[in-house]
Amino acid sequence: MASQEFAAQRRTVIGKKVKQLRRQGLVPGIVYGPVVAGTVPVSVDRREFLKFYQTNGHSTLFVLRWEDGDQSVFIREVQQDPVRREPIHIDFFAPNLLMPVRAIVPIAFHNQNNAIDGMLAEIRNEVEVEALPASIPHQIDIDVSALVHPGDAIRVGDLTLPDGVTAVTAEGETIVQIEAVYQEPEEAAEEAAEVAATPEETAGEEATAAEADE
Repeated sequence: MASQEFAAQRRTVIGKKVKQLRRQGLVPGIVYGPVVAGTVPVSVDRREFLKFYQTNGHSTLFVLRWEDGDQSVFIREVQQDPVRREPIHIDFFAPNLLMPVRAIVPIAFHNQNNAIDGMLAEIRNEVEVEALPASIPHQIDIDVSALVHPGDAIRVGDLTLPDGVTAVTAEGETIVQIEAVYQEPEEAAEEAAEVAATPEETAGEEATAAEADE
């Protein structure tokens, strides 16, 4: 079962009149899904929702509670104002808790090795998984400390997922890898010339120092 809760209000304002709600700092939304008869119009506090959404994203199951009801839901879609980027409408999806669902789950990378021979390239920042709603993970944590040399990689098939969770994204898909750092030919030639000149410069400096001692 969902362990988190979020408060909503039953919404009676519909159509163009929802602009009034937005001016009051509220965001209109609907609750729908296989366990809901029709749809339930609701509204939520904009600031509180933004804080909750930034922390939990799309893949966290939680209880949305309003005056005369509640449902375990996922945040399925958040429509945003194209200019201000503020939420203007939210779809809350209420799944059947006894049936598997698919969800896009974000990836969090940890413990990058400071001695890598190249560049750590994050190819994917999310994967699709399938599980019962209550088993969908909030995020998937990946330890990248073992990635050191170019070609070292972690693929979907390498992930250790929670019990009851399976990956829908193809196992061969690369998530993160070490890539060689490319140098322009001129830069590489300059570095090689500097390395080649170093012994001569060092010998010249030693000779100068010896003459000074005499």
